[in-house]
Amino acid sequence: MKCPNCNTEVQKQNINIQADVAQCHNCDSIFKISENLDDGNADGFDLNNPPKGAWIRNEMNQIVIGGTTRSPIAFFLIPFMVIWSGGSLGGIYGTQLAQGKFDPLMSLFGIPFLIGSIIFWSLALMSIWGKVELTLDKQGGRVFTGLGSIGLRKRFTWDEVSTVKEKQSNINYPGNQGGSIVLEGKRRISFGMGVKESRRYYIYRALKSILYKMNVNKNVV
Repeated sequence: MKCPNCNTEVQKQNINIQADVAQCHNCDSIFKISENLDDGNADGFDLNNPPKGAWIRNEMNQIVIGGTTRSPIAFFLIPFMVIWSGGSLGGIYGTQLAQGKFDPLMSLFGIPFLIGSIIFWSLALMSIWGKVELTLDKQGGRVFTGLGSIGLRKRFTWDEVSTVKEKQSNINYPGNQGGSIVLEGKRRISFGMGVKESRRYYIYRALKSILYKMNVNKNVV
């Protein structure tokens, strides 16, 4: 076992399995064994058998892990957004275009509806075509959340990561159990919100498996 803080091998006399706790003799940090000792295969987890909607690919000098954000909530969001956009934006801005007149007060009044439409349309499109994808190499990786090639990217290096955790959320809706994946270490990177639980769990376990192999072999690929 290695310390999640400084990556030093923990001495056997500093590991207490029954108490689920260990202490590093190098930096004196104390951590839970169950959260940091995981080779990704001890309980039969199969890295090469992702659930429907998730994937893993070996590319040139890279490993790509991902999952879609498809969700049944799209059946609610799409009709809602058609009504929202047609009613609010059509009534505020459409009438001005139809009459060929610009109303500054009415236009300002419509800004919150315009912002709301952008946000909810983004969620609606993510629930149909969105994805969360990690691209990993020997130096570190990149987390992508978005549609196609358009979205948010977060980069990290392996020396910034000491622990991979799954954070649960109290927010529940059809097709999603809530929660996210968190990379902790020198900084915190959170991702995976909106991904169905089975897909998110696969990404979480696959990432932990690769991180474990890195700690042993110092080699991602």
